Amino acid sequence: MLVEKRFKGEVEINYAEGPDNGLPLLLLHGTMNRWQAFLRHIPWFTPRWHVYAPDYRGHGKSGRAENYGYPLYYRDTVQFIEEVMGGPSVIFGHSLGGRLALRLAAERPDLVRAIILGDSSLNDPAPSTRMGDMFGGMIPILEENKDVKGIYEALKEGAGAGFDPVYTLVRAKNLSQVDVELLRGLVKYAGDLASPYGHFTGYKPSEHLAKVSCPVLIIQAEKGMLKDEDVERALGILPEAYHLKLMGMPHEFLTRDTEPVVDAVTAFLETLL
Repeated sequence: MLVEKRFKGEVEINYAEGPDNGLPLLLLHGTMNRWQAFLRHIPWFTPRWHVYAPDYRGHGKSGRAENYGYPLYYRDTVQFIEEVMGGPSVIFGHSLGGRLALRLAAERPDLVRAIILGDSSLNDPAPSTRMGDMFGGMIPILEENKDVKGIYEALKEGAGAGFDPVYTLVRAKNLSQVDVELLRGLVKYAGDLASPYGHFTGYKPSEHLAKVSCPVLIIQAEKGMLKDEDVERALGILPEAYHLKLMGMPHEFLTRDTEPVVDAVTAFLETLL
């Protein structure tokens, strides 16, 4: 059984915690998501692991802040592991969560036993406004719609032939719990890799990968953001790494077929016990 709790760190963090059935397993969601991104998978982990799943600042039920950005999510996560979990954990991160996991494994190996990277980019980010353009379109939707149904209808209208009712409903719920100021900041600092409020500031796989000594599982979505050449490069650098490619799957694979992900992750977790 999962219980939602609050951690009063620099920003108040909402998190779900499972029963203490083993070693700690930290689940880190992607941008504009919530801890519930892992809801399908958690029942497979709780019998043998002590699951923790936080919402980042500005996401889900966590507190709102004056500023957002990768360095601040990283700082919050370090504080959460140190003060709530109390020791090294396995980290399963999707997208942004995987980028946080990789940096933690490189810079704070004392807090990490192993990491699972869920379709997280493994190349150094370049200055770009693409992320700002992508998420900037969400700002008017959140300004004009204050509930899940309104956001759902707006997303449906803009989806065209690619409309997916299940994914759209999940996305609408996630967006209904995102601070619109977070989106404004993402747009403002989208092309700035020096700002402490940038979405990629401080993320440097070219440096991080060489410092990682723990076991790593890389999950690649065939239609996602992780490129084959980046996976091959990472596998050649990491001392103990495994790779699963989810054929036909998009970046948001957590909302799709659960079985191959659960099979790979549980097999990987068992090697750590």
